[in-house]
Amino acid sequence: MLAMLAALAAPAYPQQSPKPQESPWAVRAPAALPQGAPTLSALEAAAQKEAEKGTPEQQAFAHKVASAMYSKDFAAMKQLIAPSTLKCIGKNQDFLEDRIKRQLQLPISRNYKLTITKLQSKVLTGSKFATYPLPPTYLMGMQFTAEDGNNDTVNLPIGQENGEWYESQPCPTALGMERFAKLQQMRATERERAKAAATQVKDPVKSQLLALIGKHDNIAAWRVCMASTHYDFPTCRGVVAILGGDPNY
Repeated sequence: MLAMLAALAAPAYPQQSPKPQESPWAVRAPAALPQGAPTLSALEAAAQKEAEKGTPEQQAFAHKVASAMYSKDFAAMKQLIAPSTLKCIGKNQDFLEDRIKRQLQLPISRNYKLTITKLQSKVLTGSKFATYPLPPTYLMGMQFTAEDGNNDTVNLPIGQENGEWYESQPCPTALGMERFAKLQQMRATERERAKAAATQVKDPVKSQLLALIGKHDNIAAWRVCMASTHYDFPTCRGVVAILGGDPNY
């Protein structure tokens, strides 16, 4: 599945070459019950399955997130982040902008299966690099089928503030901003590498990528790029963003 919870506070460095669907927001699905664990009655199982679909308010929030990500709407995405987090981030707007832009690079579909999973208390308590003004209480998973037939999921931690649902984002500490500055330097190098690689992508691969990008299927485009050019994932992610004219790259 996807990246560990820790990645929310400490994004993976570019050279780690994560899988295509990994992101700072994506997390692993809850583990299955261990063998010998008590099983639920049919009534309890039905109630749990219904709860996993989320409340009407959570469903409405998921719709807003999917719409903002699908249309790559930066302003709409920012409005879905908790006010307490925005206040905490304060002048460190470049940190927030970077996280939103990277989230908007993730593929998503308007047609998804929603799963809401309650998190254990204090699952994200922060670190020396970041705090969580809005501690997440639920994991919101949006599973969809990509054009190549593979199932992919975008998972986001969410919480409630003043009666409204928001995405739970980290607020960087001074150490976190120091690390962010180093990451920015590394990403600048990564972007230059992607720009050079994009000029080398020729037909028929280029046409395949443009067709997939036009269908909003970046996952399949990443896979085609890596299989056809043998570039690593960060480079192919950049190539796809450049070919698609992604303003958030």
